Amino acid sequence: MSNTVQEKEHLDQKIVQAVQTLAEEISSNPEKADVVFKAESKLEEGLQSEVNIREFQFISDEPESLGGTNRGATPVEYILGALAACQEIVIKAHALALDIDVKSVKIKTTGDLDLRGFLNLSDEARSGFNNVNIVTEIETDETDKKKLERLKEISFKNCPVLDIIENPVPVEGTVSFVN
Repeated sequence: MSNTVQEKEHLDQKIVQAVQTLAEEISSNPEKADVVFKAESKLEEGLQSEVNIREFQFISDEPESLGGTNRGATPVEYILGALAACQEIVIKAHALALDIDVKSVKIKTTGDLDLRGFLNLSDEARSGFNNVNIVTEIETDETDKKKLERLKEISFKNCPVLDIIENPVPVEGTVSFVN
């Protein structure tokens, strides 16, 4: 057995163990199911923001056609990327639980946005996406149609980012002006 195969098997076992341990812990202590995720961002220059999440940092910007400097993806592009990555994670984790060997997962996401909403040119146009499309390609040797259909259902039902996009989420906020 090659080192690459052993490393993949070890990583897969680590994922299964982590998910099982978390599920058992939350089943025993439901109060541990509620977690808080945080992000901080600061407008640095022009339309470029520096975003900090845990120990990670990235730049968000707009393309030059929208007044930016194109030094990073736009916030809506990050949403599409987050959706694709979340789908891949859900598919991989649940495929392992279903004993489906997934060789690869590739996801393409697109979102249609009417810029009139962002530019405040229309009261009818949304500021966000009008629709989002997900195209998923899973490479596997699995032939059990019931298991594959279950994985497909789970990929749409259990993806947190997809849920955030599809369903209204209450948002509260404040704005303060400082001198």
